[in-house]
Amino acid sequence: MKPEKPVLVAGAAALIFALACSTLTSAFPTPAPTAAPTLSAQSQQLKVFEAVWTTVNEHYVRVDFDGVNWQAVGDEYRARVAAGLSDDDFAAALRALLAELPAGQASFQTRAERLAAETEDTVHYQGIGAFISFRARPAPHVVILEVMDDSPAAQAGLQAHDSIYAIDGTAVRADEADTAADRIRGPADSSVTLTVQSPGRPRRDVTVPRGNVTVSDALRGGGLRELELIYYRVPVITDPQLAATMAEHLLTTAAQFKARGIILDLRVAHSGGSDWPLPGMLTLFGDGQVGETYDRTRSEPLTVEGKDFGGSQNTPLVILIGPDTQGLPEILAGALRDAGRATLIGLPTPGAIQGYEAFPLPDGSRLFLATSSFRTSQGTDFASRGLQPDIVVNSDWDAVTTEADPVLEAAIAYLTE
Repeated sequence: MKPEKPVLVAGAAALIFALACSTLTSAFPTPAPTAAPTLSAQSQQLKVFEAVWTTVNEHYVRVDFDGVNWQAVGDEYRARVAAGLSDDDFAAALRALLAELPAGQASFQTRAERLAAETEDTVHYQGIGAFISFRARPAPHVVILEVMDDSPAAQAGLQAHDSIYAIDGTAVRADEADTAADRIRGPADSSVTLTVQSPGRPRRDVTVPRGNVTVSDALRGGGLRELELIYYRVPVITDPQLAATMAEHLLTTAAQFKARGIILDLRVAHSGGSDWPLPGMLTLFGDGQVGETYDRTRSEPLTVEGKDFGGSQNTPLVILIGPDTQGLPEILAGALRDAGRATLIGLPTPGAIQGYEAFPLPDGSRLFLATSSFRTSQGTDFASRGLQPDIVVNSDWDAVTTEADPVLEAAIAYLTE
């Protein structure tokens, strides 16, 4: 869920999580090989290692470490570090240590990587202006989630639902989930040739001049008066005013016709930080205790006082979900479904609902660790297996179009038949 320029999240978990996106593990330029460490360097490495191991041991969200024998793993990697490693090999060892946990639970930044991330502009950049995701099957490819208005991608004719199979003549590889974006972006005075396929059409080569891009997206949809339905597609990235904007529109629409149902499309909605307006969205559609957040030592109820805007509290609600529904949008969908407020249609989500904290390390490097999670009012924590839809429709984002969308069609049929 990212523009072709990766965005690194450095958040802290609280009641509303600062959720890490997939780019937490994005690649950075590989530094030049370093010489074997001196004794003092080995001592520093052991100090950093102990800080990493102890932090995970004391703060990881689940006390059973998801079945990993963390003590044994620590003994194994501690011995490797004590034997002496170069700086490069030490960083690799820490990443291998954290990879013993389930995927996505922890990541490590060297000091240089941390400094680069802290100075990176995640709003303005040079590239083509498209939000993308990655699919490894049936063949590795990049999926365009949305194209930014007036961007180079839009001017070149690229659209949401398009797939990119090659970049400058080199096929997208299965191991490029976190790095394909680096090959697409580039200086504003350059261009990139993409092998693109729109759903149901043959592949074609499109040369896109890169430019200066400001990251933006917008709420789409509105009232479908002929069907007596309301449809909203929540943008890839949004701002804290999303719920207020929807509330105002719901009131305006209610003055025009009485809706039989509301369709909330979260298939590309993603939260990589703390600005996604979960409380406002829950207040709009939910009421009462909808779940709880928890960490190793405590849990805290997530309770909202519902407010009705144009029937938002009682009009039948369908939420569309899929592989790119990540973070707080997943929590919204799961909380409303288990509270009996919504029906979920589409494909499973990844379960990226955990809160992450950033822990500084003694040498200026940094550890990101999953320290909190969420349970619905029915006690469901879907971090491990994702959110499962009530009605499965096997059509991914790269297989639908604005003219033919089986997932949306299933939602319309559910609300109108």
